[in-house]
Amino acid sequence: MLVKKEEMSRKAEEVLEFDKLRELLRLRTTCAPGRRAVERLTFSRDAEFLCAQFALIREAREWLRSGNELGFGGLADPESWLEKISGIGVALEPGEFLDAASLLETSAWLRGQFREEAAKFPLLSAAAGGVGDFREVLAAIRRSVLPSGDISDDASPALRRIRLSMVQTRESIQKTLRQILRSRNAEAGEDYVTLRNDRYVIPVRAETRRSTPGVVHGASGTGQTVFLEPFETVEPNNQLVQLSEDESAEILRVLRELTERLQAVGPAMAAAAETIALFDGIFARGRFARDFDAALPEFSENGELRLEAARHPVLEDKLERENRAIVAMNLSLNREERLLVISGPNTGGKTVALKTAGLAALAAQSGIPVAAQRAVVPLFDHVLVDIGDEQSIAADLSTFSAHMLNLKSILATATRDSLVLVDEMGTGTAPEEGAALAVALLEEFRGKGCLVLATTHHDRLKAYASRAEGVLNGAVEFDDVNLRPTYRLMLGVPGGSSGIAIARRLGLSEEIVERARALLSPEAREAADLIAYLHRSREELDRMQKQMVEERRAFEEERAKLRTEWAGRQQKRIQELEAQFAEMQKRFEENVARVVEAVKERELRGQIEKTSRRKVAEVRGEAREELNAAVVQTISESQADLGLADRAIGPMSAELLQPGARIRVRGFSNPVILRRLDGRNAEIEAGPLRMKIATDEIVGVETAPGGKATSSETAAGSVTAPSRFGAAREINVIGQTVEQATEKVDKFLDDAAMAHLPSVRVIHGHGTGALRRGLSDYLRAHPLVESYGSEAEERGGKAVTVVQLRG
Repeated sequence: MLVKKEEMSRKAEEVLEFDKLRELLRLRTTCAPGRRAVERLTFSRDAEFLCAQFALIREAREWLRSGNELGFGGLADPESWLEKISGIGVALEPGEFLDAASLLETSAWLRGQFREEAAKFPLLSAAAGGVGDFREVLAAIRRSVLPSGDISDDASPALRRIRLSMVQTRESIQKTLRQILRSRNAEAGEDYVTLRNDRYVIPVRAETRRSTPGVVHGASGTGQTVFLEPFETVEPNNQLVQLSEDESAEILRVLRELTERLQAVGPAMAAAAETIALFDGIFARGRFARDFDAALPEFSENGELRLEAARHPVLEDKLERENRAIVAMNLSLNREERLLVISGPNTGGKTVALKTAGLAALAAQSGIPVAAQRAVVPLFDHVLVDIGDEQSIAADLSTFSAHMLNLKSILATATRDSLVLVDEMGTGTAPEEGAALAVALLEEFRGKGCLVLATTHHDRLKAYASRAEGVLNGAVEFDDVNLRPTYRLMLGVPGGSSGIAIARRLGLSEEIVERARALLSPEAREAADLIAYLHRSREELDRMQKQMVEERRAFEEERAKLRTEWAGRQQKRIQELEAQFAEMQKRFEENVARVVEAVKERELRGQIEKTSRRKVAEVRGEAREELNAAVVQTISESQADLGLADRAIGPMSAELLQPGARIRVRGFSNPVILRRLDGRNAEIEAGPLRMKIATDEIVGVETAPGGKATSSETAAGSVTAPSRFGAAREINVIGQTVEQATEKVDKFLDDAAMAHLPSVRVIHGHGTGALRRGLSDYLRAHPLVESYGSEAEERGGKAVTVVQLRG
């Protein structure tokens, strides 16, 4: 099923120009089934169905936005031949088989279209994947019917034999006739073989006809030449006619057989045609959403109607062709504020506002994107309209009577879930009576709980909207300076009719205009002045709001720019510090290596080498701490440059300053882990960095030791299981690079050797094996290592290396 049909007033469709919206969609289809699918789009309250449609449209829009297209321009309309094969004993014509082949080929193409991007377009992929597989039937058609529409010799062995016999018989007849022509010494222009009544004949002059026995099958226009079938070729011609009849019978048999094969897959082909129609309709709506920057609507369950930057797409299309821009409309109503009374000048856009809201509702509930930046709509049961001149001479109805009858019908139909659109309430009769009737009607609609948009010129309705609960005033804006409407809808303020101003703009004499203004009652003048003041205030507020938005956007852009520049500066400073550290370390190690190399005695050199390695590790660790401190200082200074102040996370407490606590340190944007306290200094861990800081740099405690957020047992590079000598028996370097791991293991082995531990464990995990191999190479050359190997299988196996230390 492509659509869920529910009753919708034909009048509402016509007045709101829903048919023209359909035409905009039809222009974006690519095949006849797709156009029929668009024709079938109609009003529905089935939220599940509508959401499924919009989910497909969302994927289609993304497919189009990615630069792809999807069309079925090569598909012949399958409707007629699909209907034909539903009969019994029918045979399609060759041309109809070619049309059927185009459907089968299009189905195969569609099945594979989304296969490679199924993850990105799952709904489209699933719908396309459900199309039937018609390869065997398609192969049979292509084997039997040529692209020209002729039946191929390969259609059946019998047809091939018949046609071969026809060729042989035809050649035999022509050979015999040419021999007769030569024997008669036929003159030029009479020495050819031709066909008459599907039989091969030769031309013979009328006066010599009797010299050649045979059957005459006609004469030339002048009567001087007759076309004669010699008796020698009568029987072969009879055979040829019989073969031709046999060929026709065999072709009919082949066509019926092919038709039966199509009938066998008829339901699957009809489903494929429906799927193609669905895709063409979906992508037509996707193109509409792209071309009109339309939104996929959200269906509210609380009765909210919200339209942001909404346009009437039919009007927008018309204005675009005239190189004119449409003015978008914002609208917001809900269960608490369900009635909107729109006032303002004639030709100011009041009726367009009603039609835009109504068409948005019809589009959303027909599976069509809404021409708006955002659209939130309830699921209406009816869209009821009273817009336009309903005068009928034939029915003896005045404009006022027609409107009253229409409103009576609307009141009988409307429910709490209805949308009611009424244009120019209270017109067509005396202003006082018309306004009273309009207020009474609005009160009735308000009692029913309908969502109502009504336009008016009556001041009494404006006053009613300003004091009645759940009723809003709205105005279409009028430019008092240029004396022309702006077509912008403003909520919360009433509009002025501006009739006198428009009359002046249209050229009415100033004297008449001033006289009319003087004839206004003081109350009317005061109301007009108040409305003008409200509009000016609203414009000023809108201007200030727009200015604030622009300033905020500029502020955010400047802040983002400063952050980017700050990050770049810090990265550059840290890189410089790292480079200086690496260069100093390299020079130091080279000097140590030269000193060791200068020692000639092997045993002494080994001792010096062992000692120097330990000292180098100690110096490297101290230098690394100094570097880390310098990095912290750099970051702290940079944050000070940006005016970022440190903030305490929790109160300082001696009980909380325990190893494992997460603490805040001046200069760090994120909390770090406290490893140990040493008098007035503290050792902290920030990611891969370990460093010493003064305790007065700690500005707050975030989590106490053992807190869920600070489990140090699982942190990469953690040292666990302290021995009775105060040194750890194992180290965890999972997740680190070989360089980082060897640096930590080096210090770990020094500490273990100083504590006289016989063995330690290095936990590195399985991973790709690169870390284990790198550590193995490092341990093989380490002076403190006696031997090493994998842990027992039940204690970790190859994920853990056990290191035996020298005594």
